[in-house]
Amino acid sequence: MKISIITPSFNQGPFIEDAILSVISQGYDNFEHIVIDNCSTDNTIEILNKYSHIKFISEPDRGQSDALNKGFRMATGDIIGWLNCDDFYLPGTFKTVVGELKNPDIYGVYSDLKFCDIDKNIIQHYTSNRPSKFLSLFHTYISSEAFFFKRKIIDDHIKVADGLHYCMDQEFVASILHHNYKLKYIRDCFAVFRWQGQNKSSHTPEVKKKRTIEGIEIFNRYNGYIKLDANRHFSQHLYYRFQSLIRTYRYFLKITS
Repeated sequence: MKISIITPSFNQGPFIEDAILSVISQGYDNFEHIVIDNCSTDNTIEILNKYSHIKFISEPDRGQSDALNKGFRMATGDIIGWLNCDDFYLPGTFKTVVGELKNPDIYGVYSDLKFCDIDKNIIQHYTSNRPSKFLSLFHTYISSEAFFFKRKIIDDHIKVADGLHYCMDQEFVASILHHNYKLKYIRDCFAVFRWQGQNKSSHTPEVKKKRTIEGIEIFNRYNGYIKLDANRHFSQHLYYRFQSLIRTYRYFLKITS
């Protein structure tokens, strides 16, 4: 099975080589690595040109979601992975993923995630959950770096939502689950997310509010029962509080496998 890795890129020259090398070091020959770069002005292009196997374009885009969808359309693999340019895979990941996705009933696999600091020192281990449509309405519990899926999902016209800036990965998973594709949680760790000071996953009040508003949009799109007004403070507070409750008590709610 051929694996396509898609990496959106913009001015992450200090880190992108780690991402590239983590793909090469998998020791899996049947792969392609596609980098969609948004006209980086640092040394990113110089690094990409060092590696003849990299397929890349460098042109203006409308943001990370647009870049990812471009890459998904270019992919020729049976399996697709989404690796941000400041993150990297752990050894043995491709072998495990291919073994699991040989099952014709499984359309995607994902694992736990490790976090590291800017110097690649591991600082945290995140434990994920078994697949849950309900959980996908509130929580980005499937990390894009640790998620691989069959191209049938893209062929079914499921894509990353262009209108979202912070929660596009949550919406992508929610869409897959609500199209009734079967995903499998592997109690392993496929990848490492790097905290490097410029991540969109920051915890500032402004970012929290924006993530909450986007979360409400996802909730409204897929729950089918009630709608919240994303522009009302009460709706934002209610959604955020329920989101926090789920994150805090997800073990007690028996969502974790």
